[in-house]
Amino acid sequence: MEQLEKRLEQYAPLWGRFTPAARLYRSSRCSVYALSSGGPEEDVSYVAKVITILGQGEDLERRAAEVRQEIAALEQLRDCATVVTLYDTAWMPLYDQEALVGWDVLLRMERLDCVAELLREGETLTISEVRTLAWDIAAALAAAHQLGVIHRDVKPANLYRTAHGRFQLGDFGIARHCRTGIMETMTGTAAYMAPEVARGDVYDSRVDLYSLGIVLYQLLNGGQLPLTDEHTSFAQRETAVRRRWQLNRLPPPPQGDRRLKRIVLRCCASQAQKRFPSAEAVLRALEPQHCGWQIAAVAGWTCALLAAAAALALPRQEVIVQLPDVPPVQSEPVEDFRPEPTEEPAEEETQTVQRRYAVIKGVMTWEEARTYCESQGGQLATIENQEQMDTITALLEENQVKTVWLGATNFSEGDDFQWLTGEPVQFAAWAIGEPNNESGEEHYLMMYQKGEEGWVWNDTVRNGMTSFEQTSCGFVCQWDE
Repeated sequence: MEQLEKRLEQYAPLWGRFTPAARLYRSSRCSVYALSSGGPEEDVSYVAKVITILGQGEDLERRAAEVRQEIAALEQLRDCATVVTLYDTAWMPLYDQEALVGWDVLLRMERLDCVAELLREGETLTISEVRTLAWDIAAALAAAHQLGVIHRDVKPANLYRTAHGRFQLGDFGIARHCRTGIMETMTGTAAYMAPEVARGDVYDSRVDLYSLGIVLYQLLNGGQLPLTDEHTSFAQRETAVRRRWQLNRLPPPPQGDRRLKRIVLRCCASQAQKRFPSAEAVLRALEPQHCGWQIAAVAGWTCALLAAAAALALPRQEVIVQLPDVPPVQSEPVEDFRPEPTEEPAEEETQTVQRRYAVIKGVMTWEEARTYCESQGGQLATIENQEQMDTITALLEENQVKTVWLGATNFSEGDDFQWLTGEPVQFAAWAIGEPNNESGEEHYLMMYQKGEEGWVWNDTVRNGMTSFEQTSCGFVCQWDE
């Protein structure tokens, strides 16, 4: 840490006029320093968040890409009054004997009061403040979700109170752009993590609503998480988290009016389909005209968002997901993840089938991959035209997956493959000399990157993935809508 502070001194003046002052926060991921302008009335209204990235080659680029993703999310939400504003960034290269070994990434933001710090200092938010926080953070989530960004780490440490008594959402460090509205990772803080994330199930933006609900419950429960109090031991707190993942309904928090309690309990529902369908629905349920302040106090974009919310469907998107080490629990029916239809029917009588995809990282046999997709209400992907091929390969390249199973087999004496739908494989991008099935055992279809040939198809045995780089293998699931 001393080395970082020495480097910050060398970087000064930051953005032409700021000097790093006291360190305000430190974690394994980043450090936050107050910024001083050095004037007669020292300006400490800004902070520098410093993220140090170390690595080499592709590993360094991957880590840098994750930080760029956080920056991109904040820049896209720059005009949202309930998201922490990013003012400036700076990338400072780190060298070891002229070789690039990392970056110090500096983000200039407004200095705000962290809600977690307020709780640690013994401050209690009033019911009115809790309502304001609920509205502001739901509005921030609505804006993020409309951009296809799931925050995945809503907790007091990432919520901030402004000097004007409003609240903002910050730290999009583990947020992901989600082009189908679903994903599957174990990222997030366990105490505020939705049950489907903890189980390794497919999930959507409603995980953020669950986390927000737990935060609100905590604020209405004397600063204590559900099913705990000030006398609960650490081991008992872990047990309490597991219990509420299994309960159909929590007991209501002790504080708050009936309306607010109902909203909190619905957000905290262990089953995603029992929560609000969207952050916009949470905003409508809060009915700010009954909360002692007017909707006009929120940024203008929120009003437009609310007005359009009922008519807008979520955009079609794709997402990379990470296969957990243990088999996932059966996910919710796929209908729960489908965009709601628009109010007006399509003008054409014949509609093109819309698809959404999930790329699962992990090494399985073809049958195991097929079973997994079917357990999620989908199937191993079929590729029937160039557009589908381009969509899937772009997703694979974005997330460094190089070898995947597809949903086709060949158990005939010839080279004729059929999709799982029973349709013959007519569009194809076979590798040179494929399919051949010379061994008589190569009945399963995979796709992989093959040098100058690019993305090609190949027939292989059921466990053919074991001959490839294990960290870049997986399979593609699809849902037809």
